[in-house]
Amino acid sequence: MKSLLPRIAFAVFFYLGLSTFAEAQKSVQEIAELNEKKWDKLVKNYRNYSTWIDQLQGLLNEELLAEENLPNPKKIGVLSMQVWDYSVTTSSKVAQTTIYSKNYLTPEGSNLVADHFLEILLPEFQNQFQAKGIALVEPSEFITDEEKRKIYEEGGSRIETSGLVKTLGSITNLLYNEKMGEGSVAASGYEFYPISVVTMATDFKAPATLGLVVEDLDLDAVLILSVGVSLVRNGRTMLLHEIEAGIVGPIDDDQSKEYKGRIGAGTMNMYRDGMSFSSVILEVEPFEIATIDKSSGTIKEWQLNGLDVVSSRMAADLIRGMEKFIALDKSKD
Repeated sequence: MKSLLPRIAFAVFFYLGLSTFAEAQKSVQEIAELNEKKWDKLVKNYRNYSTWIDQLQGLLNEELLAEENLPNPKKIGVLSMQVWDYSVTTSSKVAQTTIYSKNYLTPEGSNLVADHFLEILLPEFQNQFQAKGIALVEPSEFITDEEKRKIYEEGGSRIETSGLVKTLGSITNLLYNEKMGEGSVAASGYEFYPISVVTMATDFKAPATLGLVVEDLDLDAVLILSVGVSLVRNGRTMLLHEIEAGIVGPIDDDQSKEYKGRIGAGTMNMYRDGMSFSSVILEVEPFEIATIDKSSGTIKEWQLNGLDVVSSRMAADLIRGMEKFIALDKSKD
């Protein structure tokens, strides 16, 4: 089994290096029009960060997984389309009194944002997956009985993260002063799974525990979609921070074989439960994507031109990363 040290080092630099793209973008359309070289500098995908190939190869080397049982998803469920609210509480002094202003999205507002993004993102992802012969199905399609409904609704409570990621998450929040807001919820018809694509891409325990949920749902894998936003100007402007997409699935290992009594056996057995197949993470210096009418709580104007193109490019990268994962291909082409 490979040493965990390179993986730990990668996770640290991944968390601390997400916002290092020097040339800040000012609109979704500008991102959509980036050439491949600039796109690859901005978007974290299979070209510019490590994958789970070493862990998958480790299972093959230990004969815990047969080559003919390597992941090859044909039915992927859209697990969640969620909004993460990175708004902050601001304060000001008025006549020796500190006044605090909280401008988080309400749950209703967050749901509206999630629905709007899903309306644009999902068709682009479905088109890309369909072209590869993969069915991308929503909860209304893969929840076929009350047992599966219960599994899906309670699945979020089954996900655990490793101690390393919990620590890194605390460090990241401290450095960037980010906080999940009160309005962080999922799109209509979806459950909110309280785990980010970044965590799924860097942790080993989170995808393992999710892999067991996916298996219980009779799916080959799941797609997680999320957007990060915040409110500024006293809640009258919405900024975009990130768009994330990740695929996580179970591993069809040889359950008749035990793997114990060795260093790292616990981690290796988690890989047998589930892994991150591919991830694409677009994080930007926040820019305006909507203006809000505070009196009515409605969006006055969306500024999301080009989001369909961005979605299509992210989906293509996500699929390519999954294909390389399955093929144990570590090249960046």
